[in-house]
Amino acid sequence: MRKNKLVLAIIFLLIIIGFLWISINSFATERDLAKEQQLGKKLSIDIEKKYEVVEDLNQNLSITEIGNKLAKASELEGMKYHFKILKIDGPNAFSIPGGYIYVTYDLFDYIQSDDELAGILAHEIAHIIHNHALKQTRDNTKYNLLTILAVLLTREPDVALLGKLTTITFLNQYSRDYEEEADLTAIDLSIKVGYNPVGFLTYLERQYTREMFKPSVDLGIFQTHPDTKDRVAYVKETLEEKGIEIDKRATTNYLKVNIKYIYERSFCTGTIYIDNISILNLSFPKNHEIYLKMIEATQNLDKFLTVDLSPYEINIFIEGTTSTLLIRNDKIISLDDSETALLNKSSREVLSETKDKIRRALWEFKLSQPF
Repeated sequence: MRKNKLVLAIIFLLIIIGFLWISINSFATERDLAKEQQLGKKLSIDIEKKYEVVEDLNQNLSITEIGNKLAKASELEGMKYHFKILKIDGPNAFSIPGGYIYVTYDLFDYIQSDDELAGILAHEIAHIIHNHALKQTRDNTKYNLLTILAVLLTREPDVALLGKLTTITFLNQYSRDYEEEADLTAIDLSIKVGYNPVGFLTYLERQYTREMFKPSVDLGIFQTHPDTKDRVAYVKETLEEKGIEIDKRATTNYLKVNIKYIYERSFCTGTIYIDNISILNLSFPKNHEIYLKMIEATQNLDKFLTVDLSPYEINIFIEGTTSTLLIRNDKIISLDDSETALLNKSSREVLSETKDKIRRALWEFKLSQPF
């Protein structure tokens, strides 16, 4: 009796092992990179017939160089990536199975750094790494991944199935889980290659601002897709968890600081700007030490100015006839009354005006970028 029970137990165990082996084997063969690339090539031909491929040497070199660095870090062996620019209105990017990634030409007027471009390309590469397009098609149909590939690679593919795949990829109609997985993978890829992942955050924030001011524009955000506001929130949270400093000026041209000089006879006038707002204007004799002070002040302002700076963090310290402009206790510039005499103002008056103008520049920036 015991012997029979033992035999039955062994048989049962073998059956379980058999099922597990079949499941593991099925999972391992769930993906066929060769067929994915074959499908990608087929789809790319149709896309490039419909939309003009832009042959811009500089921009193509840019997406290819950045894209290939990220692709190499993806560690998806056997996948060859292709990066191309399409002439389609509006800033956008999308990917299709088989390693094909497209960006619109308008995107280059929208991004502000290589770090932002890297974040966008990393996001599309992530969709390919995780096979999201075919998985989303599977989720929306009754087919498994290999069946979808087989059907789409026939001479006359299922039109409805092809339509679903095209809609998913071209309009970024991914589920919340897939989109979040692509966002978080994009952060890891950017870090791995050496690009600042804050660039992906600043791009998403600007996209969110665009949606706020242009609610009628369909950006491919559907009910099953996470709102850009939510994406901004969890991307920012992830960066903070990784201990990454969120310096948004490092990946953008936000609050751009510069200096200009005008020379007249024996005098020079220097003006420091934040964006297009003049915040400090001084006139002084040529070769005067104020010239170097203005340069140092520009460098300090560029170093210590941040997008989240609060008005109360900009102060003036006065000691005798000398006034010092401070941002979060960091010195920007010190001026003596003798150095502002040509303006018929005390150093305190001049730097008080500068403080107010910095606050104005910050206010105008926050009005334009309400994230």
